[in-house]
Amino acid sequence: MNSDESEMREAVRELAAALETMLNLIKADALPTTPEAHRLMREVMVFLDASTGRIADSGRLGEILPLAGTLNRLVISAREQILDDAVAASRMPDHPGM
Repeated sequence: MNSDESEMREAVRELAAALETMLNLIKADALPTTPEAHRLMREVMVFLDASTGRIADSGRLGEILPLAGTLNRLVISAREQILDDAVAASRMPDHPGM
């Protein structure tokens, strides 16, 4: 396997991970309600829209991995914010006195 093929495989893995996380958030109805989480999801969507042409352009192989990595990091950041928001909004569990 040459370096271009390895880089392409890694880019595909990064993109797949980012998209899987996004789909799981949507399927779980976990779309955020806090302004910060909304901002992060908008940032992800804007970045994805802006980079789709470059990702799909087979003549720009060297750009795909960095774009995929950035997209994955943005999605993970949004997911972490959503999880933080969910934990902050959850009630403290009731425990009997010990």
